[in-house]
Amino acid sequence: MKILLSHNKEIIKEYLPKNSKVGFIATAADLKDDKRYIEKDKKDLKNMKFKLIDIDITKESKDEIREKFSDIDAIFVAGGNCFYLLQQLKKKNVLKELINFANDKIYIGSSAGACIACPSIDYVQKLDNKYQAPYLNNYSAMNLIDKYILPHYQSSKEYTELINETIKEYKDLDFLTIRNNQAIIVENRSNYKIVNTN
Repeated sequence: MKILLSHNKEIIKEYLPKNSKVGFIATAADLKDDKRYIEKDKKDLKNMKFKLIDIDITKESKDEIREKFSDIDAIFVAGGNCFYLLQQLKKKNVLKELINFANDKIYIGSSAGACIACPSIDYVQKLDNKYQAPYLNNYSAMNLIDKYILPHYQSSKEYTELINETIKEYKDLDFLTIRNNQAIIVENRSNYKIVNTN
């Protein structure tokens, strides 16, 4: 198992050879009007000579998704709304398959993709709109790491304030804040390291 939780994609080159097939899940951005960051993610990965395979959790069938999972070397889960992303994974009944993939191969989570790697996403309610996922009644997530990740720390004053409020409100949780130039490399649930990516 190798989990890369980072906003900066350069770290990926250290773990994946060129021409690797990378499944790209942009589901968290389905409800976003501005998807330029998704296009940038794709462009960056293509520039690193990876072969991208789009995986649309909302539109594709479970069998189609599972077939794509079996034919790729890594999965990149992009940012957007954590609650909507988790809702769609559970609705399509492929969350377990995604967890199994992460345990066998390489899982790369950016922003929302990093948050769903945690035991639960209940804690991100100040950062994402949970009402965009009206059918999600359970916030249990992938549980790939035993910490709770707060990405984009110090990226803006407003966002950092919301993160600090989250930390105060959820006193019992063990948080990891990461800046956009950092990544969390996870070997197993309790064995990880934070690295600077530039």
